[in-house]
Amino acid sequence: MILLFSLSVSVFAAIYDYFWCKSNKIAYHVTFCGEDLSGASAEQAERMINNKIKDRCDDLISLTYKDQVFEYTCSELGFPLDGTALYDDAIKVGRGGNLFDRVLFRLLSLSKEIKLEEKIKIENADLEGALVVVRDELKTTAKNARFSIDENGEISIVPSEKGTYLDMVRSSERISNAMCDFHSEAVALIISENADPARTTKDLEEMHINGVLATFTTYYSEGSANRAHNIVLAAERLNGVMIGAGDTFSFNGIVGQRSYEQGFLDAMIIENGKYTDGLGGGVCQVSTTVYGAVLRTELKVKERRPHSLVSGYVDPGQDAMVSWGISDLVFENTYKTPILLHVVCGGGVLTVSIYGDEKEKKDVSVTSEIIRHIPYKTEIITDKDLPKGSRYVRSSGKNGLECAVYRKILLNGEVVKSETVSHDIYAAQKKVVVVGP
Repeated sequence: MILLFSLSVSVFAAIYDYFWCKSNKIAYHVTFCGEDLSGASAEQAERMINNKIKDRCDDLISLTYKDQVFEYTCSELGFPLDGTALYDDAIKVGRGGNLFDRVLFRLLSLSKEIKLEEKIKIENADLEGALVVVRDELKTTAKNARFSIDENGEISIVPSEKGTYLDMVRSSERISNAMCDFHSEAVALIISENADPARTTKDLEEMHINGVLATFTTYYSEGSANRAHNIVLAAERLNGVMIGAGDTFSFNGIVGQRSYEQGFLDAMIIENGKYTDGLGGGVCQVSTTVYGAVLRTELKVKERRPHSLVSGYVDPGQDAMVSWGISDLVFENTYKTPILLHVVCGGGVLTVSIYGDEKEKKDVSVTSEIIRHIPYKTEIITDKDLPKGSRYVRSSGKNGLECAVYRKILLNGEVVKSETVSHDIYAAQKKVVVVGP
């Protein structure tokens, strides 16, 4: 009896399977984006799939990273333009393998839903092409940590940042899954870090640059446009320069040769005891201001030269003349930690501040003493083209002088060091009087 029943079931299953395989209907429990295709004819299934596909192709997908958004249609990201492949997959469901496989499948499908959207094949070339554009937009190079000084002179560290890149593989997988989820409208891109910065936040913290060691200010006229331009240009090149412990600073090495190609202009300079136009006029005021700040620290000056005439923007003996290939301002950082130059220039005011470890800061007193004045001489020039007995002063005379500069270093109000910094002689400027014959 049991054998007869089993044989009857087998015959029925075989007949059912034969006619089912010959039909063009979709197997039971087959869905596409929530729509049940069970028992649908081939034409119905194809129409339902293609309608869904067409709608999804036109949908926008937002690819996001932080506040950046890149919008593409699904078709631009490689979503298939028609559902032929899915329709073919739907027809094949339950029709593969031998009779036993097909019967077993039908039994298992009673409790298992087959989602056709999981079989969507994304065109990887299209998706990769779109992501290349996004990758180039989002790629960042590593950023070094740097010091920042606000308008009140407070110093802080701007943290370093690692370089970043778009993880193409994992982002592609995430986008593909999102497009196959017909309710999804946005995808968060996966960004990874790679390159390390050359100078990290920790590197700067270990420098202990935390306050002002000394500052010095001079004033200039903006009425002389070329001279003001040269001052600003040199100041910009010095701002932010860091000198490591034991390292040497060269003004010429940082500012560079004064040339038209480097952006410098002609302005008044002192040369051989006379005022004359020269390339880069005004740069010496910048070197003098740097020197003024250096004098008020314990940094070691290794090279400095005075002008031939007294400068009007600083006390005698506290100037520093620089000229490419002739004279430089050089000092050594004798501290155990690095120092940083902060140069602010504008509105006729030039200020140089030296930042370092505040533990190294001491009170410094710098004074200039005039030892003697050097009287100017008068030169009389006859001009036969002038009326007889007439005269005028072509240039006023100015006394020269001999001076010394002294520095005292104090700690807790007590002098720990006293020294003569320099001893300089400035030439007198002769008075020139022109007379008629």
